[in-house]
Amino acid sequence: MKKYIFIALLVISSLSLISWGITGHKAVAQIAENHLTPAAKLAVKKLLGNESLADVSTFADDYRMQPEFKYTTPWHYINVPSGYTFAQFADAITNMPQDNVYKALINFEHELGDSTKSREQKAFALKFIVHLIGDLHQPMHVSHAEDKGGNDIKIIYNGHNNENLHSLWDEGIINRQGFSYKKMATEYDNATQAEIQKWQKDTLMVWLWESYQISSILYEETAKDPNFTAQYYQDYLPIVEKRIEKGGIRLAGVLNNILDKQ
Repeated sequence: MKKYIFIALLVISSLSLISWGITGHKAVAQIAENHLTPAAKLAVKKLLGNESLADVSTFADDYRMQPEFKYTTPWHYINVPSGYTFAQFADAITNMPQDNVYKALINFEHELGDSTKSREQKAFALKFIVHLIGDLHQPMHVSHAEDKGGNDIKIIYNGHNNENLHSLWDEGIINRQGFSYKKMATEYDNATQAEIQKWQKDTLMVWLWESYQISSILYEETAKDPNFTAQYYQDYLPIVEKRIEKGGIRLAGVLNNILDKQ
């Protein structure tokens, strides 16, 4: 009995730490797959076999939940103090000694494009890239260390007292909408060609900066009043949709850029 209780708690704990939840991560991956070039699609197929990008989109979270790979947890987020200008933000991130999502993503992109790496190593890198680009587009993954990315900030959402700011942005808003990941990918994937080109040209630092700006607003609003009504859902659902869409479009851009050359 104790064994089953432990497993159940482990599953619950892992779900509470997944950026965008399983549904959101799969939606990011599906949007990306919609925008892959034929060459990139073929390369993905060679690396993943019968698995899709959506299928592997939460591999990195499953991986870090194993005790021996717990050290990979910092790869999923980055902590930055509030109040920075873009120049201060960029300087802090590029000079940060700790492991973080910025360093991890750059490393895995390099490995995916490295012709000396084995198929297994490239597949591993691909799975992490799919997940980490989703992670960094979730605003509360570019946040503050002192409150564990909002996990320690208790809120009331639609009368429920057992919520925190991070989980609300991981899954709370998405779950309220009630879409499957395929429905999300269909509904959210409506960027113009001009938007796609711009978003894919933006630098990784800009992606992080966007999340930082949003999380700063979320922190300020929560400090004023942590009691969120249904209006919060109405106000922020469009931002959730846009962040997931941008994550998918940018993921496609990264994979096309690397895999087309192979």
